[in-house]
Formats: sequence, structure tokens, C-alpha cells
Amino acid sequence: MGDFRHSNWADESFADNYLEKADVFIPERNKMFELLASIYKHLNGDRKGLSVCDLGCGDGAATKALLQHDDSICATLVDASESMLDKAKVNLSQYNSPTFIRGSFENLLDGKVDTGKHNTFISAQAIHHLTLKEKSSLFGLIFSRLRSPGLFINIDVVLPPSGEIEELYFNFWSEGMRKMADIADMDEFDPLDVIKQYKSPESSNRPDTLHDQLDALRASGFTNVDCYYKNGIFAVFGGQKG
Repeated sequence: MGDFRHSNWADESFADNYLEKADVFIPERNKMFELLASIYKHLNGDRKGLSVCDLGCGDGAATKALLQHDDSICATLVDASESMLDKAKVNLSQYNSPTFIRGSFENLLDGKVDTGKHNTFISAQAIHHLTLKEKSSLFGLIFSRLRSPGLFINIDVVLPPSGEIEELYFNFWSEGMRKMADIADMDEFDPLDVIKQYKSPESSNRPDTLHDQLDALRASGFTNVDCYYKNGIFAVFGGQKG
């Protein structure tokens, strides 16, 4: 696990550029947020006032997707970036006093930051920065901090099982980005630049296969583990406790 302070995400201009173009970089971003809310609602039933913790929250977009469907949620948002937390505070300002915690995944795993107990944990486009061993440790930590019955939902990129399938999935991704860029009138946008940056060692991206991550969830104690949605490298998956 790299030190957040030395990653691209510690650079405020880099993070701002990502947020500005996130719907282009992740063509089905809003669809996956809608699915997040649908999964949450279905698996948690009619229970109100549940506690939700968003790990690597960024500007709070994933939490907002849930709050738009159920504003009784007690939300806790965790991110290593003070700038991102500030943006999340603005983004969620109309909702009742979410709790914001500054901390990296490293801080969570070494016990320096405590999220508290929650009914649901979520994460979106964040956990892929960890190695598989670190992902497994994080899944175990999440399981230990979940109340029962509990739910974990992760929106993230996953590693294709082979180079041939990776080429296919990157083609899907490139076509999707190009369509979104056209809608946004980004005439000089080149999807290949995004893919090149994504694969660069400097990106700190460490995706693992969906198969390995589902196995890691099961090994951590989760039941009903499954992939709820997948399109190329983008997946929505998780599991339950109790």
C-alpha cells in the first residue's frame, strides 16, 4: 500500500480534474450509483435510520445516491484527503449532519482510525488502490465493524482474467468514454490517454480479478457474496453479514 501523501490523489489539481470529468472517465458512473441505491434498498428492506459508512468517499457522490432515496440514513464518510472531505461536506450540506473522518486505508488497517460500527459499508472507485492481501484485510475489518444483519457494497474496477479479455474490456471502456466526451463537447479528449494513465505504475492502481475479490469476501466471513453488476472492468459486488 502506497503512502497517500505521495500519491496522485494528494494533488488537489489531479483530484479536481478527476471529479470534473468523472462521468466521462467512468461512463456508467451514475447507473452504478442508481444500482447501489437499489441494492441497498432491496437488501436492507424498509428499515430506516440505518448507519452507513462510505470508505474513500471522495466528494460524497455514492453516499448522496443513497441519501436521495432515504434521507434517514446516518452517514459517516471517510477519506484521506481533506480537500475531498470539504467537497463532500458541500455536496451533502442539505442532509442531516453526516460525520466526516479523515483517514487513509492504511490508517484504517493499522488501527489509527476507527470507523465505528455500521449497518452498511460502501465504497466507490477506491479499494482498487490496495493489493489483494490488503483488500482481504480491509474486507475482514469491514466484516468485524458491521452490525448484523449487515451489508457491504463495492463499486470498483477489476482486473480482467487475461490480456485478450483486457483488450476487449478496454475497447468497451474507450467507446463509452468517447460517447460521454461527445455529449460533454470535449473535442480534444482522447480515451487512450486515460487508459494509459490508468495502467501507469504512477497511478497506484492495483486491481484484482473479480473472482479473487469474491473469494476474499467469503474468506472474511461474508455470505450471499455476489457480483450484482458488471460491464467490462467496472463491477458492483459485495456480501452480507448475518
